[in-house]
Amino acid sequence: MDDSFAFGKPARRQASVKRVRLPKPPSAGGSRGAGLGRVALLVVGGIVVVVVIAGAMSFFKSSGEQIASDQQTEISQIGAAKDVDAKMTVQEAASAVQQLYAEQGSYTAVTPAALKRFEPTFTYTTSASTGPNAISVSSSASGVGIAVLSDSGTCFYARYTTSGTGQGTGTTCTGAAALTSATS
Repeated sequence: MDDSFAFGKPARRQASVKRVRLPKPPSAGGSRGAGLGRVALLVVGGIVVVVVIAGAMSFFKSSGEQIASDQQTEISQIGAAKDVDAKMTVQEAASAVQQLYAEQGSYTAVTPAALKRFEPTFTYTTSASTGPNAISVSSSASGVGIAVLSDSGTCFYARYTTSGTGQGTGTTCTGAAALTSATS
């Protein structure tokens, strides 16, 4: 036995190599149309993007304005809540003033000390009111004025005179200012 190896008989024909045909490049006229189509597509895409961005910005603006409006409403409600304390104090002090006047028969008897004995819940002074629990009182023979400063900064007045009563607001938060004010 022979240790040699053979592939067999040589082929009579040589194997042919097939050539792959590449597609023809587009003609000069066809590339111009495709380029214009791409430009038009980019322009339309750009317009769509601009419209979407403008719409989003408009939405965000209106949302921001709504949030600001809601916050302003909350702030005014907080101020109104702070005013309620001062108004309640004025009402309770007014009730005490009317009862003292009914007992004593004179507005001159309505003093900070007399009010403190009658209604000890609050602080009474002839100076300016410093908060919703501090009542400024001024009395004379013709009437009594009381003033209470709210935490919101508003000063509430009440005035009781021989010619009538009145309530209102003012900038100087003293009973004397309340007594001389033109409150209704």
